Amino acid sequence: MPVLMPRVLRAELNRLLLMATPLIGAHILQMGNGLVDTLVAGQLGREALAAAGIGAAVWFIVALSCIGMLGSLSPVISRMRGQGRQLEIGSVIRQGLWLAAIWGTFALILIFLLANVLERVGISEELVPSINDYLGAAAWGLPAIALLTAARNVCEATGLTRPVLMVQVLGLMVNIVADLGFGLGWFGLPALGLEGIGWATSIVMICMAAALLFLLSQKGFKRFQIYRYWEWPKLQTQRHLLSLSIPICLAILFEAGLFTATSVQMGVLGVLPASAHNIAIGVTSFCFMLPLGLSAALTARVGQSFGRRSMPSVKLRLVAGIIGVVVMASCTALLLFLLRKWLPSLYTTDVPVQKLAAQMLIFAAIFQLSDGLQVVMLGALRGLHDTKMPMLINGFSYWVIAFGLGYYLAHFTALGAFGLWIGLVVGLTISFILLSLRLRVVLKYQETQMQSAVQHA
Repeated sequence: MPVLMPRVLRAELNRLLLMATPLIGAHILQMGNGLVDTLVAGQLGREALAAAGIGAAVWFIVALSCIGMLGSLSPVISRMRGQGRQLEIGSVIRQGLWLAAIWGTFALILIFLLANVLERVGISEELVPSINDYLGAAAWGLPAIALLTAARNVCEATGLTRPVLMVQVLGLMVNIVADLGFGLGWFGLPALGLEGIGWATSIVMICMAAALLFLLSQKGFKRFQIYRYWEWPKLQTQRHLLSLSIPICLAILFEAGLFTATSVQMGVLGVLPASAHNIAIGVTSFCFMLPLGLSAALTARVGQSFGRRSMPSVKLRLVAGIIGVVVMASCTALLLFLLRKWLPSLYTTDVPVQKLAAQMLIFAAIFQLSDGLQVVMLGALRGLHDTKMPMLINGFSYWVIAFGLGYYLAHFTALGAFGLWIGLVVGLTISFILLSLRLRVVLKYQETQMQSAVQHA
């Protein structure tokens, strides 16, 4: 078996990491955009900082729906590449861009609808005008982020991931200038405050989308002739993309919703737990970018092997992905544990908050492995076009197990804030186990189908 040959496995791991590294870098730089927004908002005062946090959270959830709804492009295109259907890929990309334009417009409308109900959900009346200012400006970047996501999926599926990193570097530079300019009035620009930060977000997304869409016409992508032909949306292709995208979108929202709900529960427990949790989860989010980038690359690699109907190749790439994420997770877990007392000091000088955050980082170190493995399992299953059952597994693991157990331990035992973190650890572990079992079933089924096809040929 090829998976047992060290040389073959090492070569595949190198190819996977070469493809994943720009994606990892892009994810980290993307988080840098949020950090810049927060730092600039902090210069505007406590009220602006609070409003920016709430507004960004609302915008982020809607943006995630755009990312999820375009998530089918990578597995579909990579499978077509494996099948040798190169001439049809351009049409699928064009249909993906139509889906991005349609969903991006829907997301734009959804943001304005959400902005109108902020007072009804209990948000302080003092913050609502500032939040609306931010959302009213940032909303116009949502169609662009949908188009950007579609273009990123094309890069991932074709293995040409460097443009993604290049565009993200451009985005961070534009964001710094736009935030300082429109937020604080630097460079002779009007100081629009929080609204200016919102406009900076839209400008960044539009610039990044335009840059990456332009790069899709350059060397490496020309063979797909993406912009050579015009075509209207095709119902059959849209249905196929949505059949994979809707479960992917819901799975992403389940996970994002869990961490949002956990942060809310920390706020219920008090200011100290909420502050410490925000630090610990912020540090953990940076660590998560490593397996997330690897997972995206693995989706494309597995999808291409799946298209070739080569199960040995699928297994080889899966083993390479598992080895890669185990090494990554072991390193981040060790760093979190060793630096748990120092990292919180970068965020605050409040000693009680530092101590509690340091304790929470121990739990973060514990779930590095299960969190990394579950996202890699998800990536492999998406490459095999299996998205509905993973969505259900995520919903059960995160909301029944993680949130249910965490809520009980936090509110009905003496564990308090640690109970919520225990829920996260258990939920992510259950998710990894169930996704592993699902992957085993899918691999066995596909292997049987391929053997049957060979016998009947």
